[in-house]
Amino acid sequence: MNFIYDIFSYIMKGCLYISGNHYILALFFFALAMEIILLPLAIKQQKSQIQMAKIKPKEMAIREKYKGRNDRATQQKMTMEIQDMYQQNGYNQFSGCLPLLIQLPIIIILFAIVRQPISYSSNLTKDDADFIKNNAQSAVEYYQIEKESLISDNFDSTAEYDEYVKLIDGYQVELGGKALEEKTESGLTIYEFNDKANLKLAEMALSRLIINGQEDLDNLYEDGKVEETALTAYNDYGFGEYAEDLPEYRIGSLNLLNKPSFNGDYWLLLIPLFVFITSFFSSKIMRKYSGSANQTDANGNPIGGGFFMEVGMPIISAIFAFSFSGAIGAYWIWRTIIGMGKSVVMAKVMPIPVVTEEDIALARKEMKTNQKKKKVITIEVDEDDDSYNDMIVNKGNGNKKQNIDVTTRTPRRIEMLTADDEDVVETSTEDSSDESTDN
Repeated sequence: MNFIYDIFSYIMKGCLYISGNHYILALFFFALAMEIILLPLAIKQQKSQIQMAKIKPKEMAIREKYKGRNDRATQQKMTMEIQDMYQQNGYNQFSGCLPLLIQLPIIIILFAIVRQPISYSSNLTKDDADFIKNNAQSAVEYYQIEKESLISDNFDSTAEYDEYVKLIDGYQVELGGKALEEKTESGLTIYEFNDKANLKLAEMALSRLIINGQEDLDNLYEDGKVEETALTAYNDYGFGEYAEDLPEYRIGSLNLLNKPSFNGDYWLLLIPLFVFITSFFSSKIMRKYSGSANQTDANGNPIGGGFFMEVGMPIISAIFAFSFSGAIGAYWIWRTIIGMGKSVVMAKVMPIPVVTEEDIALARKEMKTNQKKKKVITIEVDEDDDSYNDMIVNKGNGNKKQNIDVTTRTPRRIEMLTADDEDVVETSTEDSSDESTDN
């Protein structure tokens, strides 16, 4: 499995190279490369949607026939009828799901590439297999020193000091720190490195410390909020030596390694906002070019998911953007924008038919015609069997017994097959619901 990650890692490093080591641009090229790689699956899915659109009127006509009947037996009958219709038209309803299932593990890999910048976006681990573990442990120890070096009286308020301590505690947890029961004399939580920690989660926090640690310390020291002990410890651990080996995560004061927060860099709040906006318009465009805009099924429900898919999902995506670093949100934005462009292009090249009222009416008419078709009865008898010679088919009233005047019965021609006949001869009678057979 690691070789797959390595392949995507080389793609990411290539994107960083052509973007001048700027991570925000590299994420765009990376998202573009992934859409190109996944293009064959997208084409297959588009073909499946086209086929589905062609038989959609027939499905809607079947659902309309059973509209308002919600008992289990009727619903099962409707489902079977739809399945038979799919089979007759050569459509596999799961064919459109296969590309999505194949994309899922690839998407998981892509987010791993973005969330683990040291392993997949730099060469820092090339010469030292334990680079992340060793430096994550050192980072937990360093943050403990910095936390205890803070001068609480020089912060603007107790709330500001408590918020900064809480921020450092969070970094220590991300780096694999485990809280101990004992506290410092000033009541601070003590963390020590946990050897069993998931170091995949540590890379963002470690990258943040390598790139921003010196600058953050200098600002704190100039404001008199931290003792010089913290600066000495940072230099002793040598985190700053690796800064040039990592991508440039900053756009001015905006740092993609940080999580969006109302207590941090307010510019970073633009990322969840743009996640919502792009996701919202993506659902609009996807619905428009899938041929389902302004359409409803036989039960009156909008095709395409309705309010939840158009508004609810973008809101959920924006909330998730607060849980991850800005880099994850930025990648999601690029991927959504490129995905919208791909949808427009594919809709022009391989348009999905729009289901119209005329199509539904035609399907409804065809279904009624099929229901009125005459049923076929084939009777095979021995050559010397004459017991059916006087057989007469007449209209009756179901299976109810009644006195019938023989003179009013209308004979139907019944052609018999002998065992030696090679060709099948079929005789048609009226629908079985309106017939009875007398010998």
